Amino acid sequence: MKQNKRLLAGLLAAGMSLVLLVGSNPGKVHAAPKDYPVLLKINEYYVLYTAPKPPYVDANYRTMIPLRSISELLGAKVSYDANSKTATIGMDDVTVIFTIGSKSVSVNGVAGSMDTVPVMEQNSMFIPVSVLAGSLGIVSKWDQSNHLYTLTGDTLMQTDIIKLALEDLERSAFGAPPGAIISNDAFRPVSYTYDPAKGSFTVKSQNITGNDIPAGAADVAAYVVFKDSVQFPVQKRERPAVGKDGFTLVTAQKQSPYPPLYLLVKGRLLDRSPI
Repeated sequence: MKQNKRLLAGLLAAGMSLVLLVGSNPGKVHAAPKDYPVLLKINEYYVLYTAPKPPYVDANYRTMIPLRSISELLGAKVSYDANSKTATIGMDDVTVIFTIGSKSVSVNGVAGSMDTVPVMEQNSMFIPVSVLAGSLGIVSKWDQSNHLYTLTGDTLMQTDIIKLALEDLERSAFGAPPGAIISNDAFRPVSYTYDPAKGSFTVKSQNITGNDIPAGAADVAAYVVFKDSVQFPVQKRERPAVGKDGFTLVTAQKQSPYPPLYLLVKGRLLDRSPI
């Protein structure tokens, strides 16, 4: 607990604050300009939004993510050379080099090719995550029925933005959810809406437990990360019952003057058995 308090104090001193996510209930949802599919999961987190635009599938059916996310979510070392339009990505003993507009890829100096090209979108380089994962030896899986690409590994999602700002500080500042966590894989986000003008999100998630979920046990936790703060879900919020294969909605209104960097979601199931 003392260590968590020190982490909290250090993060606040560095300018990162904590904000409660408001509007987290399945009531009325305000219209948003566009619906987006959920395409990427890293360990227990669904990665819905990544600045400057969400992950997307390109014309060659490759899931594309921004270079910044590779560093902050995967923990790889990343550099970009504007003159050569190349990105160098290093993890463990592997170095991968991508070039904007080129199908060539270099892995530890050995040239190879891929069936798509990295592109520049809104001043950010987007990389095909499947090619990167294969090059770095990251365990990955493509779920064709749900169009979801999953990365798993003990070294992923271990950067300060996740371990310190989300997990350690949430426990330190707000405590555990009201009930032991039975599963972190009870709900699968299927789509979300994003209003860039307001910075607001609405996430639609499906019960994938195969059973009815009683009131109080559903815990779809959405985290919005900004440059100056992390917006946490309110722990004491309404959690209505969700039927087998049913859906629930979680809304989040922007609580920071800055644009969001990430929207990350965990689909948890809580133990609401009487003590």
